[in-house]
Amino acid sequence: MLRLTWEQFDRLEQLTLKRHAASIGHVLAETWPALTERLGDRWLAFVEAAMQQGRKHGLRDARDLARYASLWCIWGPSFDGKPSFAWAAEILGDPRRGAALKLHQLAFRTRQELQQRHATEGGAAAGAAPVMTTAQFESALAGVDARIGRLAAARAVFPSSDPAPLALKACDLGVIDMMVAEAENLQEYRHTPNGWQRFAVAKLGDGAVKWTRAPDEPVALAVTSHALRGGPPARLNLRIETHAVCDSRVHPEVVHVGSEGHLAWKGRDTARLSLALYAPSPAPARPIAALPGIAAETPFDLQTVRIASCGLRDAGAPFGDVPMEVRVHDAAQWLTEVRNPAWEPMVWPAPPETAAAPAATCKLEKDGAPVDVATWQKSWRELQGAFRAGMERLYNEWAKVLDNPASRLEVEASPLVGQAGVTWGWKRTSANEVAMRTEGALDLLALSLELRLSGELVEGPARARIRVHCKGRSELRMTIAQLGAKGQEGTDLKSVLRTWRFPFTLEMEPLAGAEASALTAASGPMPITGALVGECGLRGKSEGGGLQWFFALRAEPLTIVSAITDPVLGTTRRARKIFPALSLVDWSAG
Repeated sequence: MLRLTWEQFDRLEQLTLKRHAASIGHVLAETWPALTERLGDRWLAFVEAAMQQGRKHGLRDARDLARYASLWCIWGPSFDGKPSFAWAAEILGDPRRGAALKLHQLAFRTRQELQQRHATEGGAAAGAAPVMTTAQFESALAGVDARIGRLAAARAVFPSSDPAPLALKACDLGVIDMMVAEAENLQEYRHTPNGWQRFAVAKLGDGAVKWTRAPDEPVALAVTSHALRGGPPARLNLRIETHAVCDSRVHPEVVHVGSEGHLAWKGRDTARLSLALYAPSPAPARPIAALPGIAAETPFDLQTVRIASCGLRDAGAPFGDVPMEVRVHDAAQWLTEVRNPAWEPMVWPAPPETAAAPAATCKLEKDGAPVDVATWQKSWRELQGAFRAGMERLYNEWAKVLDNPASRLEVEASPLVGQAGVTWGWKRTSANEVAMRTEGALDLLALSLELRLSGELVEGPARARIRVHCKGRSELRMTIAQLGAKGQEGTDLKSVLRTWRFPFTLEMEPLAGAEASALTAASGPMPITGALVGECGLRGKSEGGGLQWFFALRAEPLTIVSAITDPVLGTTRRARKIFPALSLVDWSAG
C-alpha cells in the first residue's frame, strides 16, 4: 500500500493541476485562437490562473475546470469577481450548489447574457473574446468537452473510471407536501372502577408539512402501526410537484425501504403517494423461548424514504434530495392480571393431610385477545410451594437445635396476596418520538407475616419453654403511570419494590426440673438478635427482556442470650446460635 504525507499529496495535486492546465490550454487555444495569439507567452499562466480560481470554487474535475476556463475566455479573467458579474459570484459562492450545477447555471446565464448583448449592443463586452453567438458558444463547449476528456485521461496521475458526462438538463423538485396518517382503530387499556377496559387512543393530529426546499436537518419520524396483515397501518402521505424533469421515466424518484421490502416509484407515479408503514412482523414462536416480560420494549423497524431528482436548475439554489427516516413501532397493547387469594395457616410438624392451596391465576392479553401464558401461571401457583419449602427449612434448623419433640412452627403468611394489573405498549408522543407507556393498579400485600417458633430449650440442668415470634406487614398498593424511560417517583416502575425487616422477639418460661436452677431470657436490651428480611415487586428479567414479579425472603442469623439462675452458683449468661443466615425463598414469575 502506498502511503503519502499531506505535503506529498499537495505536490501531486499541483502536478495534476499543471498537466490539466496543459491539456486545457491546448484545447482552448484551438477554440479561441485570437485570444491565444494576443496573450502569447502569458497564455499558459492565464489558463493556470483560471484553474486555480476554479479550484477555490470547489471545481476539481478536469472537465469542470475546462468549462470554467472557457468562461474566462468569453468574459475575461476573474470575471466572477467584478460587480457587473454579480450573478456569477452568487452561483459560485452558494455551498448548496454542487460543481455540476454551478457550471450548468453559469452556462445557462452566459447564453442569456450573450442573447441580450447581441440584441442590445450587437457586440462583445469590453476586454472579452470576439463576439460569439449562442450557437457558437454551444459548439465551443461541446468541442471542449469532447477533447478535454481524452486529453485529461491520458495525462492524469491517477486513472479515472468516471463515464463521459451526459448533456445536463434541468431536473428538480418544486414543492413537497408531507403528512403522517396514524393507524386507525388503535386502542389502549385503562383501569376503571369496573376493572380494565379498552379505550380509543387519541391521535396527535399532525398537520401537513410543506417544503419548498429540502429541510436543513434530516427528517426523522416515529409512528406506531400494525404488522402486515395485522390491521390497518400508519401511512406517510406525499404530494410532489416538480420544478423541472429530465426524464419522466427516471425522475422524480421515491424509494421506500423497510423490513417488508424495497419499493420505488418514478415519474408521474410519484405525484401522490400513500406509503404503508408496517410494524415489524412478530418472530415465529419457539417452544423453549421465554416470553418477553412486563414492559418489554419490542424492536422497531427503521424505514427509509428518499425523494430524489437530479437537483439541477437553470437558475437558483436546487431543492435537493429529501431523505427521511421513520421508526415504526408495534402498536400492540398488553395487559397482565394476577389474582392471588389468601393462604391457609401452615404448621410444622405438618399434619398427614394438608389442605390444597388456593390457586393463583395469571392471564395475559394482547389487544383484547388472550395469550397463552402457562409458564407464568405455573410460576404463580408454585409460589406457595416455594414459600412452604423455605419455612420447612427454617423449622428443620430450629428442631435440630432444640432436639426434642416439643418443637413447633406456626406460620400465617400472605406473600404477594391480592390482585394486580399492569398494561404496557408503545405510544406516540410527538411527530418524532414514541415512548413505552406503562400503567398499573396494584392492590397487594407484599408480605403479611406472623411466625411462631416454640419448643423446649435445655441448658445444663435447667429447662425452659421458648417462643420466638416474628410479626410484620408490608403493603404493595399503588398505581403505576410511566411514559418513557423515567416516571415520577412513587408511580414509576422503580417504585414497584418493597423491602422489609421483621425482627425476632423472645419469650422464655422456666420449667421445673430436678434441681432448683431456672432458665430465663437474659436481662438487657438484646436477649435475641436476628430477623426475617426480604423484598418483592418487579425487577429486570434476565431472559427475554422486560420485568418480572419476584419475591425473596431470608433469615438473619438467630442468636439468643439466656440466663441460668442457681441458688448456690448465682446467675450465668449464655449465648446460643440457633441457626445461621438462611436463604428461604427466591421466587419469580413473568
